[in-house]
Amino acid sequence: MNKQSGFTLIETLIAIFLLTLTVGALLQLAAGGFYSVRYARNQMVATALLQESLEYMHSSRDTASIAGTDWQTWLTSFSVNQNGTPIGDTSQGCFSRNGCIVDPYTTVAKVRACDSTCPPITFFTSSGLYGYSSSTYLPINGQSVTSGTATSYVRTITMQINTPDQVTVNTSVTWLNGSSSKTVTQPVLLTKWK
Repeated sequence: MNKQSGFTLIETLIAIFLLTLTVGALLQLAAGGFYSVRYARNQMVATALLQESLEYMHSSRDTASIAGTDWQTWLTSFSVNQNGTPIGDTSQGCFSRNGCIVDPYTTVAKVRACDSTCPPITFFTSSGLYGYSSSTYLPINGQSVTSGTATSYVRTITMQINTPDQVTVNTSVTWLNGSSSKTVTQPVLLTKWK
């Protein structure tokens, strides 16, 4: 008579337990990978938004220099209210504690003061632009910018006059990665053109 032996109940339970631990560890590793990918993507977008605002500030200064605008007039162009209307002194708008926003693709006021906090940025899928108001954008590649999707990115620009010939521009972009808030910042020193 042939006797066939199989797994005992205890051996089967141990095998199921080990399989469960292995699959659970793999799922946890995959979830961590997805989190890392999402964080890296969000940080790349935030860094690009930060760089965009710094490039706008440099371009604005250089354009003013080429146009023959004096340094003080250029500085006061960043002292604006929430509608982008110039106020005329260097204590409001980008020079205030609340800072301002830069919206380089709009056809209206490109710099506007923030209220108590700056508004979140919207992503416009039809153009691939990040901005604040779709109705005021120039057409991109012949296509009108349509409504967008709200994001958690908040870009804030503050300016501080160091000397009569120097201003520090501090740009920060804050966003939510899951439930935690992340921030990237970059200061840049702009000097008076000579």
